[in-house]
Amino acid sequence: MQLDSFTVLVSSCVAMVFLGLALLYFWNLDRASKWLLWWSVPFIIGGSAIIAYMRPDWEGDFRTIAFGNAVRITAICLLWQGARVFEGRRPLVLVVLLTPAIWIALCLYPPFLASLASRVAGVSLFNAAFCALAAFEFWRGRAEVLASRAPAMAVLLSFTVFMLFRAVGANFLPFPMGALPLDPVWMGLLNLAVFVHATFLGFLFIALTKERREAEQRNFAILDPLTGLMNRRAFMSQVERSARRRKFGREPLALLVLDLDHFKLINDRFGHDVGDRVLIAFATIAEACVRPADQLYRMGGEEFCFILPDTTLPDAVAVAERVRTAFAGTSIKTPQGSASATVSIGIALTDHAGFDLELLLAAADAAVYEAKARGRNRVVVADPMALHPAPADPEPHFVARRKRA
Repeated sequence: MQLDSFTVLVSSCVAMVFLGLALLYFWNLDRASKWLLWWSVPFIIGGSAIIAYMRPDWEGDFRTIAFGNAVRITAICLLWQGARVFEGRRPLVLVVLLTPAIWIALCLYPPFLASLASRVAGVSLFNAAFCALAAFEFWRGRAEVLASRAPAMAVLLSFTVFMLFRAVGANFLPFPMGALPLDPVWMGLLNLAVFVHATFLGFLFIALTKERREAEQRNFAILDPLTGLMNRRAFMSQVERSARRRKFGREPLALLVLDLDHFKLINDRFGHDVGDRVLIAFATIAEACVRPADQLYRMGGEEFCFILPDTTLPDAVAVAERVRTAFAGTSIKTPQGSASATVSIGIALTDHAGFDLELLLAAADAAVYEAKARGRNRVVVADPMALHPAPADPEPHFVARRKRA
């Protein structure tokens, strides 16, 4: 049984437009996801452009060949721009404007317009290039781990290969895959390929948006909104994971407790806005002084905790001194004058297995008390005797703690 090419075209047109409307609907629900708007337009205009091929004798119609294909090529270009927006990059509007202009200019060249094989190859190469560029944008953003990222890249690259196959076979395949006489079977194959790739992409675009929003919610739950560091809740989750393992690895591990000195006086003199700026400045300095693998937490107020894996005592002291020195030399300009503060730091370290985070935190906490007692703005290493659990302590050390100034 032969396929009715008109029915195939109508089905493809309707499916593409509905996919675009679905993306537009989800963008309307989440206006911050601007990439959904960029992705909805290609489906709508690309599907609508198919209508041009439903007219009789369209093969010799310049408007269909030039403008219809220009719209379809531009639709694929917009998919690429949507990928750029998704990855936080600016869309290349000039490229979007030049794409149809270049195609129409080619169609104004009589030998190109007269060659169906050239037109098929040209459209296919444009589409292949833009799909490959969209896949590249997703690859560039791979640092953000999203489950649907790799499948989206795979679908885009699959369509790229399909378009390259069409370009190579333009002289040998039936229309619409090539320049030979129309074959309904090949018409159905092309439209099926377009429909399958478009459908998968539509669902994957929605899935990518959903996964990003879920990741943002998870990060919001464990991140301190002021400093961007992990919060006490994240630290307690780390404590629970450590308790399940009952020990760290064999590598040395250092835990630092850091407490800003006389921070209440800054809030009282300059106001809480300036106090917040001091906390942000401290977090920025601290992140610049540690490695990417180190874990920084804001435990609350002006108190912070750093976990430095695979760190020896000399290295831990060096990190603490870098943070202390850099922060002591920092000041915040205010109408009332410069606001500055110092930090006291306690270090607890284990160079073998068997110590949990609660024990290390209690030892480092005691070292901070010692630093405060010695005059503040200094680094103190915990007494090794503190790295032994008390025989009876009804609640965790990180809960039963006094306020320091």
